[in-house]
Amino acid sequence: MAADIHKWTDADGRVHYGDSPPPGSSTKQIRTSGVGGTAPSREVQVEETVIRPYPVSGATARELGESKQLTGPVSHTTGTEGKRVWGQCHWRLDWKAEYARESGKCRIDTFSLMLGATIDFPNWTNKSAAPEALRSKWEQFSRALRAHEDGHKENGLRAANDLANRLRALPPEKDCEALNQKISDLRNRIISEYKYLDQAYDRATDHGVTQGAKLF
Repeated sequence: MAADIHKWTDADGRVHYGDSPPPGSSTKQIRTSGVGGTAPSREVQVEETVIRPYPVSGATARELGESKQLTGPVSHTTGTEGKRVWGQCHWRLDWKAEYARESGKCRIDTFSLMLGATIDFPNWTNKSAAPEALRSKWEQFSRALRAHEDGHKENGLRAANDLANRLRALPPEKDCEALNQKISDLRNRIISEYKYLDQAYDRATDHGVTQGAKLF
């Protein structure tokens, strides 16, 4: 199940994400599903996702939930900060650029962007001893949770594509050191903006519950 999130800019130029934009505001709808609906720009390389398992155990869904409360990752989403959640995706965006001197200024000649992601994901350590019905429910839950976390990586890919578009239009600077700093600042600003999209995505889906990531 996809999550529909709105993007808008306020009167001070600040970008916001959420499911309830202010009345009369001009918004752009973003659909995040985790099913790979966003294609990378030509300069963007997407690395294989790294799964970082954490252990949970139990003979019932409730016991598994109690185990998660001891070992699960800690949420950084506004409104649920500090709470244990079932999964968490950490994406990163790195860049490389080659510069060229032209007419006394420094411009980007070529550049590449690298998107990587790590997902904290539950590993049910005593699953083989559990009832078949619970194991079947766990498989459905795990697929939905993974799709939700992949949606966060998709947000990172959107950030990478946005950065690529802006780098193509970046004008030359007086020297390459200044250009390098401008690229770094732009990357940091875009990452910060899309982390807000990540938080809106978690709020809109209740950390994946509305997408099927609910065990009990």
